[in-house]
Amino acid sequence: MKCAVGVLIILAAACTVGSLIPQGQGTAYYTANYSSTLAGAILLLGLDDIFHCWWFVGLTLLLCVNLLCCNVLRFPGLAKKQKAGFCPESCLAAWDKTPAVTLNREPDSLFLRMGFRRLQKVSTLEGRECLYASKNQAGIWGPWLCHLGMLIIIAGFGLGQIFQTVYTVYGVPGQRKAIGDTSYEMRIDEFAVELREDATVEQYRTGFTVLDGEYGDEYSAVTMVNKPATVKGMRFYQNSTGWAASLDILKGGEKIQEELLCAGEFARVSGKEELAVVLTAFYPDYYEDENGQPMTLTPKLSNPAYLYTLYYQDKILGMNVLTDDQVISVEDYTFVFHDPQQYTLIQVKRDPFGWLAAIGGLVVIVSLILAFYVRPAELWAVKDENGTWAVAGRSRKGGAMFIEEIRQEAEKENRKNGK
Repeated sequence: MKCAVGVLIILAAACTVGSLIPQGQGTAYYTANYSSTLAGAILLLGLDDIFHCWWFVGLTLLLCVNLLCCNVLRFPGLAKKQKAGFCPESCLAAWDKTPAVTLNREPDSLFLRMGFRRLQKVSTLEGRECLYASKNQAGIWGPWLCHLGMLIIIAGFGLGQIFQTVYTVYGVPGQRKAIGDTSYEMRIDEFAVELREDATVEQYRTGFTVLDGEYGDEYSAVTMVNKPATVKGMRFYQNSTGWAASLDILKGGEKIQEELLCAGEFARVSGKEELAVVLTAFYPDYYEDENGQPMTLTPKLSNPAYLYTLYYQDKILGMNVLTDDQVISVEDYTFVFHDPQQYTLIQVKRDPFGWLAAIGGLVVIVSLILAFYVRPAELWAVKDENGTWAVAGRSRKGGAMFIEEIRQEAEKENRKNGK
């Protein structure tokens, strides 16, 4: 128990640290945002990817071994208790801790009213008549099943992390994109960015349809930040967004090509592939800072500008910012950016062991019900020489309350008998 509590405290502290320090960023991010000492500690201890670092995995495995050993060691004793029959001498010996209540009539109705159905009639070593019953014996398995459920959850999560597949799909409404190497496609139906009054983002929302290429079925859903959607065993997470723009390529004033580029994407000129243009960045509300660097004042589309890079034979031919109706001209080719819009980026995860974690969660729920609401109890009554019955019992949970319940029920029985 001490080992398990110690490991749980360390894991809880690690999870807290992992929620405070941004995970999965590059080295440059931590050196830029933290002091050199703190950044060095973060990178050395693996706090930049804490949930996958060796010591976090090691502690998790140690917790699993601890839980497994606890269950293995406790199982024989619990099974013995489950199978053990009534021992009159054991009950009589327990009367010092569970004082008997005198009953002036047959105790059968008292047993039934207190929920004890299967009554056993035996004799003590002294030959006295004895009545015994037990109930809710399944309650003793609550803690054991809780440990088992935790093990199953950890196993399901761990296997899911090892064998899960992650796909990235991004685009603008109207586009259809393949979901990795699966037989499914994703059609982006709508994308909305909800802003607060101060122009900060409140929520990203993407409506999409999953198209089953094998059977032709369609499944529509909506995903938002912190509210992923689940379709065909895949989880769709609203991950991020960016800007895209349409690109028209003209030759001699005639349009020969039309592309939709997200920021960072490029297009090669059809028939002259050595010539390519990249939409390097987009600024919805463009301005230049004091150093002449391109910036955006707000996320609102009010003064759009396109930062492009032009390549010829994979060498930079030019780089500049286009505003208003400016275009790129190279020989008899003209490049025109227009109709900027935001694209959505969806992360799709497929976890083949999600069902195992779900089973573990169900086992934990059952175990908590057994542990807190199913109270194992025993009740027995021994007939004295004068014909009265001495009733006693014991419960593994709330023993004092159970004894008081026996006393109250015995008083009711005695009042019914007129004594």
